[in-house]
Amino acid sequence: GEVPAAPTVAAVAPGAASTEHKDLAAAPGTSQHEGATPAATVPVTPIVTAANGGTPGPSPADLRDGQRLSFNEPMYLMFGAHNGANAKFQISFKYRIFEGENPSSKRVLDNLYFAYTQFSLWDLNDESRPFRDTNYRPSLYYYLSDTGVKNRVISRLSLATGFEHESNGRDGDQSRSVNTLFLKPTIYFGDQTDWHWRVAPKVYGYVGKSDNEDIAHYRGYMDLLVAYGRPDSWEFAATLRKGTRKGYGSVDAQLTYPLARLLPGTAGYLMAGYFYGYGESLLDYNQKTPWQFRIGYALSR
Repeated sequence: GEVPAAPTVAAVAPGAASTEHKDLAAAPGTSQHEGATPAATVPVTPIVTAANGGTPGPSPADLRDGQRLSFNEPMYLMFGAHNGANAKFQISFKYRIFEGENPSSKRVLDNLYFAYTQFSLWDLNDESRPFRDTNYRPSLYYYLSDTGVKNRVISRLSLATGFEHESNGRDGDQSRSVNTLFLKPTIYFGDQTDWHWRVAPKVYGYVGKSDNEDIAHYRGYMDLLVAYGRPDSWEFAATLRKGTRKGYGSVDAQLTYPLARLLPGTAGYLMAGYFYGYGESLLDYNQKTPWQFRIGYALSR
């Protein structure tokens, strides 16, 4: 006998976006053997109708979160030259720890994620080309890609809440570490397959910051992400921070464009980034570093 398997479900996004995400559209472990009897029904990815009348397709959030192992925050590598050649890169992924029988379950255990983000600033101007600082950020949190909240204004509402640790792995005077509890709703305005807004305020409270007791003066208690774009075209995104003390804060902005629009068959995005303010890395949380403009490549945005 053949082993029963669930039927394959594939969804293709409209336009160039389908080229970038087609390998992520089908859920893992859903191949169909010839003549086999389906053991269970796999729910079809939620469909969003394109505003321009094109073929309906899954929204970008569905494609990003459809896999057990998926992107978390943007993954990129960028190079700049202001005040000396330098590079900035980040890797970030999340893993759904337990998958219940009901994919639409809202239970805590069925939507518990482990995430890991690593961020580095690389000094390419110094003779030894050292890494100026590397920040490690593991987290454990509850995450719903789609809470079901929808109306004339909001097309989607995601929600994440949990615990996060951030440190730079050093000791002595250069040691930095922060533990936080956070709540992060992500609100989508407009058709997700067309030009739309995405707003994500990440509100957090400190439960440990012994190496940098005054970090809230420079970072505050919220990261506000505001983005506007289209899946198969440009997207502009900016993360804003405002410290509790006057004049402290930062702006971290990115402009991305799908590489497949220029080189068919490729994936990822061309990326330009700009940072100004305090604390581009934990080591410099209380220092206003020179503005930086960088260009590079991103796997996700």
